[in-house]
Amino acid sequence: MVITKFFVANLPEGCTPWELRKALEGYGDISGTYVAKKKDKGGGRFGFVSFANVRDRSELESSLRGAKMGYNKLKINIARFAVENSGFGAQKEVRAKVGVSDFKGDKPRSFYVRDSRSYSEVLGKAKNYGIGVADVGSCSRSIEKSLVVPDRTVAFQDLNGLALVGRAVDLETLVDIDRLLGIARTEFSRIHYLGGLSILISFKDSDSASEFLGARTVWGPWFSKLELWNGQSLSLERVIWLKVYGIPLHIFDPGLLDQLGGLYGKVLYLPNSLDEELDLSVVRVGILGGESFRIRENIVLKWKDRSYRVWVEEEENLRYNPLRWGSFRLRMMAATTPVGRWMVSR
Repeated sequence: MVITKFFVANLPEGCTPWELRKALEGYGDISGTYVAKKKDKGGGRFGFVSFANVRDRSELESSLRGAKMGYNKLKINIARFAVENSGFGAQKEVRAKVGVSDFKGDKPRSFYVRDSRSYSEVLGKAKNYGIGVADVGSCSRSIEKSLVVPDRTVAFQDLNGLALVGRAVDLETLVDIDRLLGIARTEFSRIHYLGGLSILISFKDSDSASEFLGARTVWGPWFSKLELWNGQSLSLERVIWLKVYGIPLHIFDPGLLDQLGGLYGKVLYLPNSLDEELDLSVVRVGILGGESFRIRENIVLKWKDRSYRVWVEEEENLRYNPLRWGSFRLRMMAATTPVGRWMVSR
């Protein structure tokens, strides 16, 4: 598979890798997306998108010039000095340097695969610290099957104006949302879990839904986003628990785990203390991802002049619905399942 990488600037505030993928997936087969946590020297958001098996790079680059995300017109050009664009295949890798302290703090990081500027240069800083991350690509996939859905297909139309779509601020809030609504004396009919941190709250009438939507002082601490349901398309999100095997002890640091999880989505959970983990052959990281396929692959860690290969795979035997578990059940699960252990200390 031949990969072509593009540099993307002027991303909207709060943009995620899976939202970038969703915005550009109509232009071709996307193999990976990345959104930098830092801003460039002009204060804007930027990232990278990789396409597989591009027939004409110049034609695709020209097409992408009209791409938008919301009100933001994206600035997209071929990443001239990316390894992929030079005709060389690149494995995902994380570079680790010097020691544990380098993973901590808010120091600028150097991006391994770049266009004519380095990651630090985009940030307006020239120093080179910490971890560099290569392509945040997706697992190899076979050609996807497609199905044409009839135009007349419309679901949950009876809830238009009667329900709200909300995205919880974190996992703890999500599992407690029914209790929080009860404390606020909010009368609702039902809550549906939509995946990731999103839920659908239905009310008995449109006035009740609008009244709660207008009470931002009530729901503001619980939701990062709340809007009326009117049949709009929603981005795919799901909570993913990753198992990481084989991290060398001398670079086994929470900062490294945060970077590994960040390859696949927003990190929701890291172990509170590695000293309390009795089995260091495997560690679990909880993320908010946007991919529908199961994650199973090798990652190469580079530290000084040495390379280490670790194995990352998605937890298979875990059916995750936080609304069914509830806060108490999630805490009880921590006694027997490492995935939920973090809830005990919260």
